[in-house]
Amino acid sequence: MIVQHHMLSRFLLAQPGQYDRSHQRRIKQLLPNSSRFKPAAVMIPLVARPDGYHVILTRRANHLKHHPGQVAFPGGRFESEDGELINTAIRETQEEIGILCDKKDILGKLPALPTLSGYMVTPFLATVAASYRPVLDPNEVDSIFEVPVTFLLNPRNMRTQRFTFKGKEHTIYAIPYQEYSIWGATAQIVKALSHQIWVDNR
Repeated sequence: MIVQHHMLSRFLLAQPGQYDRSHQRRIKQLLPNSSRFKPAAVMIPLVARPDGYHVILTRRANHLKHHPGQVAFPGGRFESEDGELINTAIRETQEEIGILCDKKDILGKLPALPTLSGYMVTPFLATVAASYRPVLDPNEVDSIFEVPVTFLLNPRNMRTQRFTFKGKEHTIYAIPYQEYSIWGATAQIVKALSHQIWVDNR
């Protein structure tokens, strides 16, 4: 089990988590021209609760072109006025769910993840005040929810499922939680973060 006061130090000191090799192969097969990936960033917001850290996740609006209704971290594509990707993650988090993260709240980042929608996504980890008051943008987000880190990052809660893309079946990771299914790029990010900081003291 993760001991809360050790978790952040493990993230800062451990080697960065790596993404699944099968995902990397799938990306190379389906999207061979990596130079065309568009830069993007997401935020992994951590909230300290009495039972430990929780992660804030969103359910995307159903009318969106990309990944409608799916569970995701707040984030989006890089805009030139952002200057750097960390500002993209901060801006998108405020726009989508009304939570403003200061740069001092950013703990670090994971390696960039290529996605089937053609983005190169850099995840940033940040702490958020427990008293946060979300303001959702209905054009982007249907709802938000929290998942305890002890559940989300536990490798025993990670499942695999079949997914059809462009007529071919692929095996992907998924994490069922209550009525939600956390899968796709979001599950890949969770798996990499788990690999970096999870400690099993069984």
